[in-house]
Amino acid sequence: MLIVPPYSALIPLLCLYWRATQDSAAALSLQPSYLKAITRGALSQQKLGNLNEVISWCDKGLAIEKRNKSFLELKIKTLQKLKEQERDARKEAAREKKERRQNAELLAALQQRNLNLYLPEDEDEGENDRNRRLLESLKCTSHGHVTLNEEGKLVWPVRLLYPEYATSDLISQFCEETSISDHLSYMFPPEGQSPEWDTDGEYTMDTICVAVDSAHTEEMNGRNKKQKKCIVKKDDSLLKILQDNNVLIA
Repeated sequence: MLIVPPYSALIPLLCLYWRATQDSAAALSLQPSYLKAITRGALSQQKLGNLNEVISWCDKGLAIEKRNKSFLELKIKTLQKLKEQERDARKEAAREKKERRQNAELLAALQQRNLNLYLPEDEDEGENDRNRRLLESLKCTSHGHVTLNEEGKLVWPVRLLYPEYATSDLISQFCEETSISDHLSYMFPPEGQSPEWDTDGEYTMDTICVAVDSAHTEEMNGRNKKQKKCIVKKDDSLLKILQDNNVLIA
């Protein structure tokens, strides 16, 4: 188990290492060949995480003793760590660049399809902020997020609800070109076994009715509003259903 001190406890330590570096530099100004001061300066910079400074201090020591084992080992170790940091920085930069490109492509695909996406309005935000918030809302879901496949087709996570039985099914990758009936025929085959919760075998391809959230609401008890449902055709593609102006994607 690794016990990490709180940040407030680290501040005195950082100040101590910084002070040690200053003292080492002052000692060298009086005695340039003072190896103990150089060692202290190198180790203090190592604690501070200043890798380039560590190498600089090691070079000072090696200029005095070329074969000094401590300075050689510390310099090699620091150079390796520096390479690892640079490699990690390149990987992170490449990952961020790829993510920005994928986000731009996903946003363009969504806008091209003219979908009715639910997003609370914010009058003070610009277009870039709204687009960022839209992408975050599409990715931050408990059952997956929207992606763009290699063929340029949107793939959605779709949850099917069976309110009578208070249960549901999740289709984590529902391509926009496929229809609901494509998935339902697999889940409820004509001669297959019904799900455990459908004890009476009521759910069949002939009896199932599919409804999605509507963009409209209706009042209940004069106060609370409830989302209306919109009946859709099972054989329509997911894209055609989502492009219906009456359908709300939330």
